[in-house]
Amino acid sequence: MSKSLWTPIITSVLIFGSVASYYLLNDYQRIETQQALLSAVYFEQLSASEISDKRILTLQDKLYDDKQNAKLWFQLGNAYLYNGEYDNAVLVFGYSTRLTPSPTATLYSAKASALYYAGGQHLTVEVKTLLNQALSLEPNNETALMMLASNEFMNVRYQQAIDLWVQLLDSDQQGLDRVAIINSINQAKQFIK
Repeated sequence: MSKSLWTPIITSVLIFGSVASYYLLNDYQRIETQQALLSAVYFEQLSASEISDKRILTLQDKLYDDKQNAKLWFQLGNAYLYNGEYDNAVLVFGYSTRLTPSPTATLYSAKASALYYAGGQHLTVEVKTLLNQALSLEPNNETALMMLASNEFMNVRYQQAIDLWVQLLDSDQQGLDRVAIINSINQAKQFIK
């Protein structure tokens, strides 16, 4: 075949392929949107604890297939923490810590939170150790500073609580609930007077 005959054939194949790809992609996006809508309707009918229970089951299923996945263990720990299953959260955060080559401040502070609530909101030696590990890696770790500030406030050490909250505000972190922190500072200042 001559070169001039191949050009229309190749062109039509390319055009057909592009058009077919466009419609297949469009179909895929339509199906994906329908599935998302069906899922949203399903989840609207569930309570927060039912959604949390489903999340826990989903993560447990994933971990059944990949037991060495530190990120999945961490996610499961957070789900347990959210669900108020503090002992389970402590255990699972422990797995995540052991499987993580270099544990992060977030991991240490999450485990400290779980231990704190599992122990009836007491700042035990183990909780303090975990918070110190978190703060040594990340001096302005939000979870660690908030937990320490709340503990100081509950133990009538208002100035120490204020100092920790101010440290957090001065860190200029994204996502801080600055209004809530300032309200806490103002409340502590009222008790000092």
